[in-house]
Amino acid sequence: MHMADSCDLLGKGKLRFCFECAEYPCERLKSLDKRYRTKYHMSMIENLIAIRDTGMDDFLKAQEEKWRCPTCGGTICCEVRLWLSCELNTFLQNKKSQQ
Repeated sequence: MHMADSCDLLGKGKLRFCFECAEYPCERLKSLDKRYRTKYHMSMIENLIAIRDTGMDDFLKAQEEKWRCPTCGGTICCEVRLWLSCELNTFLQNKKSQQ
């Protein structure tokens, strides 16, 4: 579920970012942030702060660098924290061990 699914202001396009809301950060965003910190080691709230403070272009450039594979330069998958083209065998081995 996306924030726009549970927030009328975002869903109806009245806000572009959560930080534009008087209730920021709301309980739904805090819950989502906690889940993303736990599962993906990233923070939705920190991302929003970076977008607010530096702008979308700088945020995206920083994210490209953060998630760039040091081996091949491809984009690392935040869900498994691997670049699947370079580390497919590692991904498959980890998946086998979790079954």
